[in-house]
Amino acid sequence: MRLLLACLLLLITPVLMAQTFRASVLTGINLSQVDGDDLLGFHQPGFNGGLRVVALLSDKWRVGPEILYSQQGARRNKNSLNVSDFYAFRLQTVELPLMVYYKDWRLTAEGGLSYQRLIDYRISDFRRDDITGNFPLRDDLLAIKVGVTLYLTPRVGFNFRWSKHLTDLQVADEPRLRGRTISLRAVYTLGSGEELPAPPAVSE
Repeated sequence: MRLLLACLLLLITPVLMAQTFRASVLTGINLSQVDGDDLLGFHQPGFNGGLRVVALLSDKWRVGPEILYSQQGARRNKNSLNVSDFYAFRLQTVELPLMVYYKDWRLTAEGGLSYQRLIDYRISDFRRDDITGNFPLRDDLLAIKVGVTLYLTPRVGFNFRWSKHLTDLQVADEPRLRGRTISLRAVYTLGSGEELPAPPAVSE
């Protein structure tokens, strides 16, 4: 907890010291799955939220980190048949993405890499028995992320992000397990917000 607070302080401090930085609060949901577990579809919901700080490099380009709490994993869909031996993976991580952004009109495209620290997890089999001890997972993970944000107002936007692990979840070589996540989040930008195009003039 102290480490997280220190990271938040490091992210917020530049905003207080310079006008070329901008901070946003992020909150929303994850829809996740794990490749290699034979569980099909993005049926594991979870929370995704935290803080973003960006440096404004130009009118269009910016770069900056986020600090996020993110729930990921996979889950059997009760409405369909499945051959998997698993029922669910439930992962809790702290993420530190470093993202590059390109802004045009009301849209901002984004891409980058994320370090993820696994802080807790639970794995259950098709009988819903806890088998976590049989599948040790890595504490440190790396993921690639791409997405887009649509700004509805200078302060409020809607973010869509896709993420995939570059490292295997499991310590053992088999089976190879890598998570994929779709994030749907609200973005609230502090201060004056984003500069958006002026609405078209109404001719008289």
